[in-house]
Amino acid sequence: MTAATATATGNTSATAPSDHLSILFEPLKMGSLTLPNRFAMAALTRDRCYPTNVPTDMMVEYYRQRAKGGVGLIISEGILVEQLGTVYPHAPGIWTEEHVSAWKKITDAVHEEGSRIFAQLWHVGRCQHNDASERIASGKPIYAPSPIAARNGKFRFLPGEPMYSTPLEMSDPNEYIEIFRRAAINAKKAGFDGVEIYAGGGFLIHTFLDNTSNQRTDQWGGSAKNRARFGLEVVKAVTE
Repeated sequence: MTAATATATGNTSATAPSDHLSILFEPLKMGSLTLPNRFAMAALTRDRCYPTNVPTDMMVEYYRQRAKGGVGLIISEGILVEQLGTVYPHAPGIWTEEHVSAWKKITDAVHEEGSRIFAQLWHVGRCQHNDASERIASGKPIYAPSPIAARNGKFRFLPGEPMYSTPLEMSDPNEYIEIFRRAAINAKKAGFDGVEIYAGGGFLIHTFLDNTSNQRTDQWGGSAKNRARFGLEVVKAVTE
């Protein structure tokens, strides 16, 4: 649209918008990775892992279409690093070999079309409900930095559309750092070109950073430095 507008208005100078935009089609060096162009696709939750949290053939086609459209880098939808009762009951996971094999079909499709893809590693933390079938199947309680419930979320697939459950305070955050590490290893096995760590949205890493959700008095809470510790340790583990 920009190029067409420039032509219609007679703007044919060297500084026309079309000239400035041409750099978007040039390759981009990003660490050890070279992107074919500078267009990137942001993460979009799709909820297409029905009836489980294992990626499906529909997702293979979806990501292939995005890559075929010419995008240089795709950031995947949020990928759960462990089995959780989320408000997105059909979001994909990456904690089993079955997940790895299913994602490998997707990364292969993206690479066949000449694009690159990063896995967005996601832990929803306290944004869960005790009655969600996925959480019940995991047999694991809901944990967060502090036993404070998140507000305003609704589980529309549960009777009465309840809000988030109150979590338990996790005793050892290091266990969750290891969960992110294993997810990164699985992402590499699945053929992803890199990972993005989901650290916002009121989810696990964010709740450590925020002093309204993190009221710990140990090395993981209190000062800004301590509240940042968990996220920084996750980055370190994933990088390793």
